[in-house]
Amino acid sequence: MRASSAIRTGLRRLIIIAMAMTITALTATSAAATTEVIDRIVAQVNDEIITQYELEQAAVMYLIEHGRSPMELAEEDGRDELLEEVLDHMINRILIEEEAEELGLEVTGQQIEEWIGMTAQQQNLTTAQFRQLIDRQGIDYEDYRQIVRDNLLRLQLMQVRAQGRTSVSDEEVRRAYREHFGSDPEEKDQRLEIRHILLVPDQTPGGEQAVVERLEELKAKIVAGEATFEELARAESQGPGAQQGGNIGTFGRGELAASFERAAFAQEVGVVSEPVETEFGYHLIEIVSVEEAEVPEVEQRMEQVRAHLIERELERSLDSYLETVRSRAFVNVRY
Repeated sequence: MRASSAIRTGLRRLIIIAMAMTITALTATSAAATTEVIDRIVAQVNDEIITQYELEQAAVMYLIEHGRSPMELAEEDGRDELLEEVLDHMINRILIEEEAEELGLEVTGQQIEEWIGMTAQQQNLTTAQFRQLIDRQGIDYEDYRQIVRDNLLRLQLMQVRAQGRTSVSDEEVRRAYREHFGSDPEEKDQRLEIRHILLVPDQTPGGEQAVVERLEELKAKIVAGEATFEELARAESQGPGAQQGGNIGTFGRGELAASFERAAFAQEVGVVSEPVETEFGYHLIEIVSVEEAEVPEVEQRMEQVRAHLIERELERSLDSYLETVRSRAFVNVRY
């Protein structure tokens, strides 16, 4: 995926996440907003003022937008910190509005409705059903449209200000891929044809030790050429596949008991393992063959990782940009 495409994907992800969190929180009550508020000015941003009443009202929608309950406003513990967080958000929103106006950016009603339609589709609803859902939960539709507009405007500003300055190297993507998926994107998808010999210890004090020693004896016979793995599996294995020479079929990662899988995927073809303990007993493992294929989802996963990294860089870029804008603006916080 090219960087510009990944940026668009990152922006789509941001707005979808924001909209999804809003829907998740629609059942939250707005009772906390009914508390009587003595109005006063809590902040001035250039020529704009923010009142205590506006702050309290904005806090309800802020909590809903971020998937949190408006009842947090009724809790004394943490209330002031929450309102300071919301006030900071409101200040940034005013700065974004002013910057967007200066740059000639705007969000049309059609764009808002398109995004709402896409969000409804994400919820398997028609746009009409989605609007009914919002109305039933006591959320004013125009307030919801304002949330969408603010998010779209913010994302437009992110895209403009980050144009040509947000990039993620292939190495960063591979590193993040390894951290998230636990494998290298260049690794092949392996499937192993496996045979084993399983011995189940009895419940006597020396039962497990006796089984381990017997398996070591069997391994020594195989290595010395005194018997084949298949012959000993048919004669002694207590597990599945015994009559097929211990062959239990072909398996990929995630399809076997964890300790068995670790040993199997660390094993070379034709080499007999040391005794391996699982919940079923103790095994000797031999890999008959290895099938390798490209991981079918790797390209899609790489695109997702790249989009996520670019999304993170866009956020950092906008935060840094807003700090600069804020330092130039007149911002007087009186809360």
